[in-house]
Amino acid sequence: MEYWTHSIDPILLDMGPIQVRWYGLMYLVGYVTGYFFLKHRWKRGLFALNPEEIQMLIFYLMVGMILGARILYVLVYGEWSEYAKNPLEIIAIWHGGLSFHGALIGFCVASYVAAKKLGLTFYHVTDTVVMGSSLGIFWGRLGNFINGELWGRPTDVPWAIIFGDHAGNMPRHPSQLYQAFGEGLFVLIALLLLEKFLQRKGMAPSPIYALKEDDKKKTKPQLMHWPYVGIIGSTFLIFYGIARFIVEFFREPDRQMGFYFKYFSMGQILCTIMILIGATLLYLRLKNPIEENYKVTPQP
Repeated sequence: MEYWTHSIDPILLDMGPIQVRWYGLMYLVGYVTGYFFLKHRWKRGLFALNPEEIQMLIFYLMVGMILGARILYVLVYGEWSEYAKNPLEIIAIWHGGLSFHGALIGFCVASYVAAKKLGLTFYHVTDTVVMGSSLGIFWGRLGNFINGELWGRPTDVPWAIIFGDHAGNMPRHPSQLYQAFGEGLFVLIALLLLEKFLQRKGMAPSPIYALKEDDKKKTKPQLMHWPYVGIIGSTFLIFYGIARFIVEFFREPDRQMGFYFKYFSMGQILCTIMILIGATLLYLRLKNPIEENYKVTPQP
């Protein structure tokens, strides 16, 4: 059987000293689509932050993501013998080396700082941010595929791809695409369906209408009541953790890490911790609900 050989040039535009890479473009697309997703939720009254505040939040998230992703990668996946020879490699993110779980920690820290600054609960921000992040994960994993990195394990399935270079000439699972659709789009759709379910149960944001004095008719909603903040964000940890845990069985583990307990990668170990944290937070948010009322910005 003939398999397709990956030959996509990671450089989209090469203008001498300036290069535009597909990977960087995918990250940009992720943040742009995330911004419009958050803005759409604001228009529907499902998010308290207006477009200007969303831009500030996204800046915080970008900084938190890069710092968190790099720091955890260096601590968990990094090759310290190489860092000892060249310490500047610790900050050389342009050479690759970012951890999703570190990015998630950075997102949480950034969301907490933004929530404090804007007078909202941490859970209000994260319940929406995790949905926008799922979009970002989709685009980011497509960037991994275009770069021909983070390839899958050897296989003989008809859709296998030969990635060449360090991956060798054997056909492999396109695990980057599995992750794009599994960790990205599947998780986003699952969270949106969960939100619909919570709305039917009266556990998601619902409008509080003001009444006109003369005829007691409802006007546009003035407040939104969110009786159970934190459920969507907690469930994201579970959904993503499960999706990533499954896909890791098709992905080649990092060469410097290998397998733990013969079968499991470091990504699966971190996802197990992630699932346990998500389940604990979900239990706490259901047992001890946190309510929130926030103003609805009038729409033209």
